[in-house]
Amino acid sequence: MHEISRWRRRLYVALAGVVGLTSVASAQAGTGSVTGVITDRESKAPIEGARIVVTGTTLETQSNAKGEYRLVGLRAGVNQVGVLRIGYRAGADTVRVQANETATLNFELAKTVTTLQELVVTGTVGNQERRAQPAQVASVSATDIKENAVVNNVNDMLQSRVPGIAVNAASGTAGTNRTIRIRGASSISLSNQPIIFIDGVRFNEGTVNLGLNGQLTDRLNDLNPDDIENIEVVKGPAAATLYGADASAGVIQIITKKGRAGTASFQQTVRAEYGQADLNWTPPSNYGNCTASLIAANSPNPLCRGQALGTLVSDNPLAREGGIRTGADQLFGWTGRGGGQNYGYFLSASADRNIGTLPSNDFRRYSWRSNFNWIPNAKVTLEAGVSSILSKTVLPDNDNNIYGYLGGAMLGSPLTRRDDGVPSQNGWFGFNRGVDAIAAIQNELDTRRNILNATATYLPASWLKSRFTVGADLLNDEATRYFPKNSGTNYGGDLNLGSNTQTRIGIQRFTVDWINDANKSFGAESQYQLNVSAGFQAIATRTDNLGATGQGFVTNSANVISNASTTSATGTRNEVRQYGWLSQLQLGIRDRIFIQAGARLDDFSAFGTGVEPILLPKVGVSWVLSDESWFPQNSFFSSFRGRVAYGTTGRAPGAGAALQTLQAAPYAVQQGASIVTSAGAVPFNPGNVDLKPERGVEYELGFDASFLNDRARVEFTYFNKTSLDLILQPQLPPSLGFQQNPFKNIGEVLNSGFEVGITGDMLRKRNFQWETRVNFNTLHNEIVDLGEVAPFGTLNRFTEGFQMGSFVSKRIKNINEATGVVTVADTFEVVGNALPTFEASWSNTFTLFRNFRISTLIDTKQDFLINNLTDFFRETQLVRSNRRLDPTVLTARERLRRYGNQASGQPAFVQLNGQGTTVDQTRDAYLQPGDFIRFRELGVTYNVPPRLLQGFLGTRTASIGFAMQNVALWTDYEGADPEVVTDPTAAFGVGRQDFLTLPNPKRALLRLNISF
Repeated sequence: MHEISRWRRRLYVALAGVVGLTSVASAQAGTGSVTGVITDRESKAPIEGARIVVTGTTLETQSNAKGEYRLVGLRAGVNQVGVLRIGYRAGADTVRVQANETATLNFELAKTVTTLQELVVTGTVGNQERRAQPAQVASVSATDIKENAVVNNVNDMLQSRVPGIAVNAASGTAGTNRTIRIRGASSISLSNQPIIFIDGVRFNEGTVNLGLNGQLTDRLNDLNPDDIENIEVVKGPAAATLYGADASAGVIQIITKKGRAGTASFQQTVRAEYGQADLNWTPPSNYGNCTASLIAANSPNPLCRGQALGTLVSDNPLAREGGIRTGADQLFGWTGRGGGQNYGYFLSASADRNIGTLPSNDFRRYSWRSNFNWIPNAKVTLEAGVSSILSKTVLPDNDNNIYGYLGGAMLGSPLTRRDDGVPSQNGWFGFNRGVDAIAAIQNELDTRRNILNATATYLPASWLKSRFTVGADLLNDEATRYFPKNSGTNYGGDLNLGSNTQTRIGIQRFTVDWINDANKSFGAESQYQLNVSAGFQAIATRTDNLGATGQGFVTNSANVISNASTTSATGTRNEVRQYGWLSQLQLGIRDRIFIQAGARLDDFSAFGTGVEPILLPKVGVSWVLSDESWFPQNSFFSSFRGRVAYGTTGRAPGAGAALQTLQAAPYAVQQGASIVTSAGAVPFNPGNVDLKPERGVEYELGFDASFLNDRARVEFTYFNKTSLDLILQPQLPPSLGFQQNPFKNIGEVLNSGFEVGITGDMLRKRNFQWETRVNFNTLHNEIVDLGEVAPFGTLNRFTEGFQMGSFVSKRIKNINEATGVVTVADTFEVVGNALPTFEASWSNTFTLFRNFRISTLIDTKQDFLINNLTDFFRETQLVRSNRRLDPTVLTARERLRRYGNQASGQPAFVQLNGQGTTVDQTRDAYLQPGDFIRFRELGVTYNVPPRLLQGFLGTRTASIGFAMQNVALWTDYEGADPEVVTDPTAAFGVGRQDFLTLPNPKRALLRLNISF
């Protein structure tokens, strides 16, 4: 507590220091300004959002909707001005500025698919040009995606955009999370999710578990996509070294929109969206054979009454009671962007809502942001941002949960239907628990969040730059899970008396980052450029979790926990601090060969007390071969760069994992005639003073090439990432008395593969343009070493030499249809992968008559299995499926494959050694290929010609759009959706399990954008 308070005071002092930099004179004598217009070389259309910078200063701005820009405070004399915009070749020129006068400098930029001249913010210091980076950092233009696709959150922006990044839509439930994996999964015990920064400030990523035994909420849902300019993704240790001992799963840097200093203009945009979500799926019906009592004339069952004995009847309770509805997406947003002579600002406010396709499923978000940047002079730039978010997530019980809609409906029986008004199951799994009773359960999460950041950049000399960033992510969650009091035994046990669980989660995370860059050119014609960088980063996080449960209420209107007949409470608090010292040296030779070496020294409070700070080195080379005189100069090759990089990062253990801990164990003591409960404790975990982070060691190599006058580009990367010192829990002898095994660094996992991105400017005519991109990647994941831990896992197995969480089964060796004997293996054998080994996407953009834009995205994942536990349970446990009950649905051979020998007294399956086994151990039929191709996105946008807007309420631009998501699906998977994951928090195990999980809906929306 005191440590975090000190951090808060230090943050305030740092903020005061940032403000103190404004004491530097805000104007200098002998300065002038430059203004101009940025346009497309072919169409002559203005280019909005181009970044204009003055070399050797902190001066920069962005062009407005008319392509206009203005920069002030330039020193008198000759200045070098550069222009950068994704999708265009960089521009550069010199301009002579007179004191107290304004010069004019216009730029015409040519379209290109080459990216070597882009600047990379994430994971880099010194020279930030992409051409100088040995490791691959991917960039995603959030603004372009938002204009053409259905985008409800940051995950939608990353879906199928970058090779090597797997985004999995785990459920169709609104407000739930998706999993993000970058270059596979490296950890068995720790998170495989990347860490996230927003404008240089560490973000509280992760999920919130409401105890629903299935889907979770996602912290990324808090962010407003309209605030985001672009996203950069650091894929692995080779590029993420400077982020330290917690970045081995990758880094995502979200960069928000900034103001436009020098433009002396103000542009506001209003966005409105309305759409529908169609589940496009009907849950399977339940089947049963009528019994003698149910077919009688006085039977209460309307399905069997009057039928013949054994008649197969069916019922679909969720469809019968109208439990599936059409969802809705609604959004209204406003942004304002502009600036004055030496300052800029960006403002936004939005309200959006996603209504799910099941009752009691709703997500609402209200957000606002204010970003401000000020350039008091050519040596100082100040930036600050504040964002506030209010959100409310309402979730139904779901997945592996008997209180959920799908669990209650798909496990019910038609034989329990009644039409006499007597309370019953009435076709549902639970007694008196239909749509209304399930909808009455409240699962709500209210989130309040504030994200603050401030950055000061100072150039004390032309060769030295210092950047100081401070920020905080302050998060408060209030979660409720409430079962209302009822007289109909809707929920069973004490829950019918009323149960209220309240949880309060507070997370405070503070970031301090200080980087210094020095550069020097030397040699003949300054052919050598030396960049030396050094800095410090500190991140402190405190998490408070308080929970209370009350059961037994007099009325539902008085359901505060203090009114309950029985109450209980829990509470936890943990603090984690991370300190890192980093340095990097980069040598540029003739602006075409770049040699880079760096390291970070990291200390983490979660390390064991016997662990010294961890040294994380990196080294790499980037060589733009096409700039060499000997490289073939022709119309085919436009540019070619080779690159190779090596680096290390880590994944820190959880808070307290290294500590020896006790577990509360109250005990009873006789005191006179009374028995008194006293506090006690028993050993829980022995701890490990030598516990250190898991360590990711990666090398990658590849090339970037453009062809045909920059009309086509290929990016190729091979990566090899070894995760060492994996944290596992070897077995302790029970006689030691500990309840939990200690954490030790003993494992090793390998991830390797290829990543390829191909971009083509296929056709460019006056009234028709076609741009295309193909991404694909492969993945080889293998457990190399489990140390002293024996192979573990049941259906998902962790075995040396195989992929993490590989599916296993006693595989079928022979099916004898004549005898009904199904022979299977004696031991469990690997059936297939939990992780896809091949992923690809194909996106296209067509522009017709300059104002119509059509965009498409198709993606695929191949070579992985899904545990179809829904069908397994409905066919072999609670038998509800017509496949099992109707002998005409499946062939005799397929029935034997799925259910084995059904003859009385015979084992379902016979092992090679002659022993019998059950369907629980032979799952071949239910470990199903998840391979799929999905038409992910379709977008159509019409940009209204400016001539039609003249005089209309001051409108500058307007567009009308239509977009769809999950347009079509092609798969052989027998379940509803091959992308769903019952428990998204599990990297493996049930991590590829589909058990009563809602499929992803088809979404369609209309969008209107108007700028003034």
